[in-house]
Amino acid sequence: MDIKQLHYFLLLCQQEHISGTADLLGISQPALSKSIASLEKELGIQLFDRRSNSIRLNSYGRDFAVYAQEAMEKLEQGFSHLRQTRYDTLGEIRIACHAFADCITGCLLAYTELNPRIKITISQSQDEQLAEKEDFVLAPQSDTLLAGTHQNTWISFPLFTEQHCVLISPRYREYPAEVTDLSMEELRDDLFIEMPLVSLFYRDITHRLCHAAGFSPKIFCSTEDFLTKITLVDAGRAICILPESNLRIARKLSPDIRTFFIKEMDTSRSLYLLARQEALKTEVVADFWEFAKDYYTHPPA
Repeated sequence: MDIKQLHYFLLLCQQEHISGTADLLGISQPALSKSIASLEKELGIQLFDRRSNSIRLNSYGRDFAVYAQEAMEKLEQGFSHLRQTRYDTLGEIRIACHAFADCITGCLLAYTELNPRIKITISQSQDEQLAEKEDFVLAPQSDTLLAGTHQNTWISFPLFTEQHCVLISPRYREYPAEVTDLSMEELRDDLFIEMPLVSLFYRDITHRLCHAAGFSPKIFCSTEDFLTKITLVDAGRAICILPESNLRIARKLSPDIRTFFIKEMDTSRSLYLLARQEALKTEVVADFWEFAKDYYTHPPA
C-alpha cells in the first residue's frame, strides 16, 4: 500500500466513476482500476460494489475511507511541518523607516508566511543618524544616508520607483471622471496639508512642486501623522500630495477620495532598503535581505 493508492481511492470515493476519476488524476482507466484492485487485494476485501458500468462504495469501503482520510491528513500535516522547518528561521528583524512603513509590509507578510516565528520591530524613525541597533533602513534616498562614515558599513538596494499624486476629496472639489491628472498651476489657490521637515532624509515634495510652478503653497495643516492627514483630506478641508505607495491605505481610510497624477513635472522618487554589510548581518537578517531583493526584483502578481 502506498500514498498514491490512498489518494486514488479517496478521489474515487468522491466520484464513484472510474473514467471521470481517471481523467481528474490524469491517468488511464486501466491504471486506476489496477491500483484499486491491488489495494483491495492487499486488504483482502472489496471496497466497491461493481455493477456493469457503475461502481459504488460499499460499507467496508466507507469504513476504510474514514481511516484513509485521517491518514492522508496526518501525512499532509507532517509534510507541512517539514516544509515549515525548512524555512522556519528564528530571530529578529529591526527596520527603521524614513518612509511610510506600509511600503514594505507586503514583503514582510510574504516573508513571515515562511518564517512565522520571526519577531519584527518597525520604527517610524526621525533620527538623522543611522542607528546602530537597526538592521535595515527604509528610505526614499540612499546617497545622503550613506555619506561619510556610513558608506563602508551600509549597502543599499533600490526597491521601486513611484510617482507622487494629488489627493482631493469630492467634499473639497468634484472633478469629471475622465480627469485623471492636474497641473500644479491649477492648484495655486488651494489649501495643502504638508508633512513638516522630519529629518535630513525626507522632504515633503509639496513645497518643491509648488515653487516650481511659481507659487508658495497655502498650508492648512502641518502634521507627521498619516491618519490625521487623510482624515482632514477626507473631510474636504484641504488637499495633499502623496507617493503612490501611500494610496492603498489612503483609499481604505477614504474610499471615495480622488487621486490625480501631476502633469508636466517629474514627481518620481526611488525607495531604498539599506542593510549592514554582510559581515555584520545575523543569519535571519541575511536571509531577509536576500528575500527582499528577490521579492522586489520579481514582485508577486
